[in-house]
Amino acid sequence: MSGEQILIIDDSREIVKHLTEHVLPTFGYKTLYAYDGQSGLACIREKKPDLVMLDFNLPEMTGLDVLQQMAQESISTPVILMTGYGSELSAIEAFRLGAKDYLIKPFTVDEVVETIDRSLVETRLLHDKTELAEQLRRVKVELSRQTHEMNTLFKIGKAITSLLSVDQVLERVLEAATYLTDAEGSRIWLVDDSGARLKAYGKVDQSGDQDGETALINEESYLGEVVRQGRPFRQSRFTGEGIMLKAGHYARSILCVPLKLRGVVMGALAVSNQVAMRSFSKRDEFLLSFLADYAAIALENARVLQAADHALARKLDELRTLIDITRTITSTLDLDEVLHLAIKQIHESWDVEVASLWWLDSIRGTLSVLANVGTTTEVLSQLAVPIGEGFVGHVAQTGTGIYSNDVASHPLHYRSVDDRTGFRTQSILCVPLIFRGQVVGALQLINKQDGDFDDQDIERALSIAAAVAIATTNAMSFDEIDIRKET
Repeated sequence: MSGEQILIIDDSREIVKHLTEHVLPTFGYKTLYAYDGQSGLACIREKKPDLVMLDFNLPEMTGLDVLQQMAQESISTPVILMTGYGSELSAIEAFRLGAKDYLIKPFTVDEVVETIDRSLVETRLLHDKTELAEQLRRVKVELSRQTHEMNTLFKIGKAITSLLSVDQVLERVLEAATYLTDAEGSRIWLVDDSGARLKAYGKVDQSGDQDGETALINEESYLGEVVRQGRPFRQSRFTGEGIMLKAGHYARSILCVPLKLRGVVMGALAVSNQVAMRSFSKRDEFLLSFLADYAAIALENARVLQAADHALARKLDELRTLIDITRTITSTLDLDEVLHLAIKQIHESWDVEVASLWWLDSIRGTLSVLANVGTTTEVLSQLAVPIGEGFVGHVAQTGTGIYSNDVASHPLHYRSVDDRTGFRTQSILCVPLIFRGQVVGALQLINKQDGDFDDQDIERALSIAAAVAIATTNAMSFDEIDIRKET
């Protein structure tokens, strides 16, 4: 080890110059010097050198006097005594007073270097031990900090992943991001259903920005880069206005990490400092990335659960509707009342323009309207649609439900009905009325107002159609019995 500071105390200016300018600097040592014992002792007290090279014969205060004073003051700086031939016995007294080694003048460079190395062994070992202890202390502190951070992250992650609401997850993640990175603001961006835009949640700063802001994924920005490449972005700028977030909004530092689930980027989590002149560190990036992993899992879980809740709520709503319709239409055996109640309940439970019930005349092979809501009854009552033609005829023939959200281009579109009613059919759903395994008619819904028809609409309509078929058949049978009694 070199770099130690060595004090030369010698009244020979030539020796001092030789050692301080040529020998010791060559081997990396720093040097001090004094020409008498009194000055040298003062230098030892003030500068605290790592080693002293002390001449035995000094004016006024000898080398032994210096050693004796150092011993009295408990100064433990190692000392090499420099003496001439014939003065070796003086070295014994020097050792008694605490000298580490001695050199006999004249000495060679190798002798100087070897003697210095021997004398500094203990000092260097002590220094190494102290340095190692300090390194161990720092490692211990760092491990303690990392353990605390990991425990904090685990608790935050556990809390986040236990939430069942998307809004709650977003709120907690934003709070945690600000806390972990000591940021002034945080924001989550999620890819929307189109896959082309990002929607923002949370505030970037205190400027009043609200949720709902959108950004294009393909635009040239730090946000687009993070989502496209799936890699973190970290930048700071303390000159001018800083980094531009958007028109009129700037930040001094930004950190943005991707939200990934199963390798797919679903958004980004960003923190920023608008006022504080503080950059985000690699550690901040690690903590935010760790949090983002928890956030992605929690958001997906909450979304799945929310979708399941919506589906269950819809199923329950459909079941209640079916029960209401069934209870209503089976509460009477009057055919006209059954038909009126049935079509009214169906139209109210579905957001459609037209709802109609068609009955099959198996002898003539045609279907005619029994009841409808949304079109002129006089015109429809005169129509007779042959089995196999149009959506109604196709359903009566096949006994299976069908729907189309582009009726104009569909081959089953029965245009003569639209021509006669003046109605424009855009979307249609039609299911059979089945009683005891036989098709007895059809339920038809036209122009859904809150979106397109889908497979779930078919299932729901089939459930309702089954109840309508039973109620209508029973009411017709009751009418036939009444007619027979009268005759």
